Amino acid sequence: MKIIPGTLPRVIALTVLLSAPLKAQNGAETAYDRVAKAWSGTKTLEANFDQKITNPLLGRSVTSRGVFQQQRPGKVSITFTQPVGDRIVGDGKTLWVYLPSSAPGQVLKLPGDADGAIVADLLGQLLETPKRAFVISGGEAVSIDGRATRRVQLLPRNPDAVPFQKATLWLDDKEPRPVRVQVIDGQGVDRTITLTSWSPDATLPKNAFEFKVPKGAKVQTKLPGA
Repeated sequence: MKIIPGTLPRVIALTVLLSAPLKAQNGAETAYDRVAKAWSGTKTLEANFDQKITNPLLGRSVTSRGVFQQQRPGKVSITFTQPVGDRIVGDGKTLWVYLPSSAPGQVLKLPGDADGAIVADLLGQLLETPKRAFVISGGEAVSIDGRATRRVQLLPRNPDAVPFQKATLWLDDKEPRPVRVQVIDGQGVDRTITLTSWSPDATLPKNAFEFKVPKGAKVQTKLPGA
């Protein structure tokens, strides 16, 4: 192939520009595959978390923290330590939502496949769903509290299949685990969860996924406004 004098530097520059996004995408997919593979072999999980929900429509943010427990498939428990008393439990058939900090005296009893259950089992939604369900991009190196991670963005190929517009995972470079998860829904509500501890295959209490309706609480089977 004959190269016109003076064009070689431009050819090299163009090659670099075209290959850089491909390398980043490959890095993102490699990081994602590593964590998803580890997750597929995890039967139980216990993790501490900090959560921040920002609602641009209301112009406010709410923070919380607590303990997340999971037994695959289908069982989750979220026990909040801030605000104390709030709890969400999915026992495999029913999703129980008890948030006395915002809805005192009320318990929501929803089907196990309700949208709320998908949000409660956010890790499963993002790591168990086949990779073909998302367009994966990113792969940039990001430090979170001194921990080296890879930032990976997931865009659903079918926006109607999940209750969010996009998700971002910060995946640990050393351990096969997410360090931070962010999902943004169709109204722009930003839910960011930082996992401050991670204990796969943890031994969980036998009653971890049991929920007893508090005395005097009223059980509702529909979301407010539904």
